[in-house]
Amino acid sequence: MLQVVPAILEKSFNEMVEKVARVKPYTNFLQIDIMDNTFVPNETFRDAARIATLDATLEIHLMIDKPALYFQQWALPNVQRLIVHFETIGNMEHDIALMRTSGKEIGLAINPETLTYEIKDYLDMVDMVVVMGVDPGFSGQQFQKDVLEKVKEMKKWKPELLVEVDGGVNMYNRDMIEAAGATHIGAASALWKAEDLGTAWKALQGVE
Repeated sequence: MLQVVPAILEKSFNEMVEKVARVKPYTNFLQIDIMDNTFVPNETFRDAARIATLDATLEIHLMIDKPALYFQQWALPNVQRLIVHFETIGNMEHDIALMRTSGKEIGLAINPETLTYEIKDYLDMVDMVVVMGVDPGFSGQQFQKDVLEKVKEMKKWKPELLVEVDGGVNMYNRDMIEAAGATHIGAASALWKAEDLGTAWKALQGVE
C-alpha cells in the first residue's frame, strides 16, 4: 500500500498548525515544503525554530539552492528525513556525505526534466528518491504522467528503493503511480481542497 504523505506549502505558521491538526486523525507524518525564492519562484514560511514545535514527524523538502550550506538548521528533533534537489547540488558525493552527518534520512528529489541516468550512480547514497510530478514551486498543477517511466526504471535498478512521487498527485492517478512502483505519494491539493478530508485520505490510500 502506498504511504500517503500530506504536503504543506504555506506562508503562515498558523496555517501549518491548522493543517497538522486536520490530518492528525489519519497520520502523524507530513512533508513541509521550504522555499526561499531562489531555486523556485515562490517563498514559504521557513522559521525552523517554530517548525520544530509542530506536533508531527516531518520530512523537510528543501526547495532551495545549495542545501548543503543550510541543512543543519533543518535537522530538527521532529524531522525524520531531509529532501534535497539533485539540481541544486554541486558535488553529490561530498554534499550527500556532509548532510549524512545530520543523522537524518536523506531523500534526493529530481525535477520532471531530469533524467534518471544522472542519479543512477548515487542511489546507494540516499534513502529515498522523490520524483516530482510537476515543476516545483506551486501546488495544484497538472500531473506529468511521463515521469512514471522514471519510477519504473529506478525500481528495475534497485527494487528495494523507496520512491515518492510528489506534485499533482490525486485519487485519479494514484493507481498508476502505485503500479509504476512508487512506495510513497506526496499529496497537497488533493487533501486540503477536498470537500471531506477523510474521504480524500481513503481514496489516496486506495481504501474503499
